[in-house]
Amino acid sequence: MIKVAICDDENMIASQIDNMILTICQKENISVDTDVFYGGSSLEKEMLSGTKYDLIYLDIQMKDGDGITIAKNIRKMDENVLLIYVSGYDRYLMDLFRLDVFTFIKKPIDTELFANTFLDAHRKIGNNRFYFVYRYKNIEYKIPCIDILYFESKGRKVILYGKSGSIGLFNGKLSDVEIQVTNGKIPYLRIHQSFLVNYHHIKSRSRTEVTLTTGTKLPISEDRQKTFGEQYNKIIGDEVHFL
Repeated sequence: MIKVAICDDENMIASQIDNMILTICQKENISVDTDVFYGGSSLEKEMLSGTKYDLIYLDIQMKDGDGITIAKNIRKMDENVLLIYVSGYDRYLMDLFRLDVFTFIKKPIDTELFANTFLDAHRKIGNNRFYFVYRYKNIEYKIPCIDILYFESKGRKVILYGKSGSIGLFNGKLSDVEIQVTNGKIPYLRIHQSFLVNYHHIKSRSRTEVTLTTGTKLPISEDRQKTFGEQYNKIIGDEVHFL
């Protein structure tokens, strides 16, 4: 089941989004639970109480505060929840990119495009629930792929890195890890003989290095610059869209 929050101070729009989601999920046999909020403060209060959402639809301008500020507060509570803005205003697009927003839907809402976007979000939510499994010293470990920023090869060991630093290691080859994750749902890109990076944690890139969401900088080897650039551009081209 996926849990969805809808936050819009226009009752008609909030109801429209809720009804469209329920219709899509009924047609696609998706289990969903929706909560509707008519102000950002009530959504924040609910999240502070411990409620977790997979997806949040958020208006940009509301009577009790702007959606940009609300999104910043949401990001402090949950770094992984998908955010979709629904608004008649598109002058905030640069702010949305900084907040790692999944996409932007412009009012009035196009039903077909809304459905396609929801299904894309549903697929990504499913991807976030995949795990990388490995063994070390006769113990099996399972780590959510979304939490692994990158793999590093050092000698005969592979080290896993998360936001707080090293989160695991095992004996193996990075080339074997690359094959293992190739058919997975989260794209990992080989940027160097020693580094395999989670695409979703790349904040920016230049020709010679990538900067991760933590600020960590990793080199792109000269022999991999072209292939990495092509793979990166293909993924970002498939993902970036404004409705």
